[in-house]
Amino acid sequence: MKLLQLLRKRTVDARGEDGFTLVEILASLVVLSIAGLAMTAYFMNAMSYAKGNQNKTVMVNLARNTLFYMQKESNFGAIQSYFKANQGSLPEGVERETIDSDGCPATSATCADYQGLVSDPTTLKTVLNPVINDVAYRVDISYQADLYGRIGTESATLNGADSIKGYLLPIKVVVSEIAEDGEDLNSREWTEVEGYITNETIR
Repeated sequence: MKLLQLLRKRTVDARGEDGFTLVEILASLVVLSIAGLAMTAYFMNAMSYAKGNQNKTVMVNLARNTLFYMQKESNFGAIQSYFKANQGSLPEGVERETIDSDGCPATSATCADYQGLVSDPTTLKTVLNPVINDVAYRVDISYQADLYGRIGTESATLNGADSIKGYLLPIKVVVSEIAEDGEDLNSREWTEVEGYITNETIR
């Protein structure tokens, strides 16, 4: 008897319980979906930013390594002559030469355009055409004529400052990610480092 009363009581209690309607469940699913999409977009942007930072770090390291290589392995006199550093200005329409992968492509056996500029042109080919993590990069080395013109003139406290020009050659190394056809490079896909090549006599 008591068991029957207990079962009846449970049946009545179950009928009185409130639950979620189908509309409420669908509304909550829509809200959760929107929140999930927003979080997915946030994480995708975070991953893209992290990848951009990784590429930027790689390019900075490549630029520094190139600068270090040029400082240690280059022939100062030959580089100075190649960049025409002794000429304050070039004739109109004439641009200064650069050292880049166009003159030393990865497919060539030797760097014929840069013979005599460095001690080992084969290594220069690798320096100018690096591939890191299956990403190809381009390295351009250019002479900074404006900076060379200011050497020794910005500080009046140095004795014989003008003579320093015979020992320092300012260069800029630009590393960029090689873009696919029709793709523009943004500021996170290239970087530059400035430095000096020093004459062998003061190395």
